[in-house]
Amino acid sequence: MRNLMINLILALFWILAFSFHSFAQTSDDLFNGDILHEVRIYIDPRDYATFKETNFICPLQDLEALAGKRISALPRIECWFPVEFHWMFKGRDITTPQVAVSSHGKGSRSNIKPSFKIEFSRYESQNNFLGLKDLVLRANTQDASSMHEWLAMKLFRKLGIPAPREVHTRLYINDQYAGLYTIVEDVDLVFLQQNFGENEGRLYDYERVDPWVFDYRGPDPSKYSPLPLKPENNLIHLDPAPIEAMVRTINQAPDAQFSAALSQYIDLNALFRELAAENFVADQDSIIGDYALNNFFLYRFQNRLESTFIPWDKSNAFWAIDWNIFHNFTTNVLTRRALAVAPDLIALYKDTLRQAANIAGGVGGWLEQEITKEYQQIRQAAYEDTRKLCDQGATGYLHPCSNDEFDAEVVYMLRFARERAGNVQTQLAPSPQ
Repeated sequence: MRNLMINLILALFWILAFSFHSFAQTSDDLFNGDILHEVRIYIDPRDYATFKETNFICPLQDLEALAGKRISALPRIECWFPVEFHWMFKGRDITTPQVAVSSHGKGSRSNIKPSFKIEFSRYESQNNFLGLKDLVLRANTQDASSMHEWLAMKLFRKLGIPAPREVHTRLYINDQYAGLYTIVEDVDLVFLQQNFGENEGRLYDYERVDPWVFDYRGPDPSKYSPLPLKPENNLIHLDPAPIEAMVRTINQAPDAQFSAALSQYIDLNALFRELAAENFVADQDSIIGDYALNNFFLYRFQNRLESTFIPWDKSNAFWAIDWNIFHNFTTNVLTRRALAVAPDLIALYKDTLRQAANIAGGVGGWLEQEITKEYQQIRQAAYEDTRKLCDQGATGYLHPCSNDEFDAEVVYMLRFARERAGNVQTQLAPSPQ
């Protein structure tokens, strides 16, 4: 009898331990791309009305402060609002009350279908959600397919480039369907620790204020930070001097020492792999896109001068199937000089393009399979999204996006998947003698 009781207790303990483990979700569960997720946000209707009223004012308010403009004596507009955050996972309601939400985005901002930044630790510094401090709920208002950024970041990670994880979700606000969104992993201290094994260096978010292509703007460090490189951490003791030194080196290092001198400040191998990935997916709004520098984070490693670039916002990827693999290389100071004096970096760049082409494949390849699978998963949620917006051609005008436009963009992406690898391989082929 005694042995029987012991066995029963052990069996019960095992069952409880197994059950607890089964319900212990992680961020990997949140970013499980095999399912269409469901997120619900509850916000006071008055706060949501204020949120929409200030949607376009909040980013200007912050930029004016960073630019050193005179701060108004009037109270600052409140840009963060308390919400309850619910993630519905396998029939469970995993809830985090009293988290903060603010509007997110620049040219993609909309009051019809806004994007959201969720900050779990704003009201309590120790709070987190599955180990995460922040998330972005991206409305994809510039992308009719809602798949550009999701797919680009997936390819980047497959290439070994640190990039945010993303999955699609149905979003409900106060129990009303708000549309198809993507859950985006934020580039923050948690991301840095997971991807680089440290997070006490200096993180900068590039804030485009005017066209810049790494041209040298003089020895004053304030020409480079807090704008356009906006500090995201270590806000008490700013240290922009290494940024000025980096840009000066890009412009002034002797040709023979270009790579060696610049490698003090930039992980050049990582940068040129990222540039190759961006040009493979034909990203029109990137480090070497059509709007000069844009859409990246810069992280300077702790106790070092060296920095690395982190990709962000690929809404304008998949721009053209025949996108030139050296698109805008001659307009950016860094890439123009590399073309002229750094054959090792250009060789690495080309090798990464070949690797991307091999991963993507052609007809029936990985890229086409991913698009087909995701389309089947999100199609109904997209059809039911009456708030979806798009901006074909990046005109700056967001307009209601029809189901036909959604389907047409998916058809185009499938064509891109079938043809882009071959197009890149043709561009990489040696010129006939």
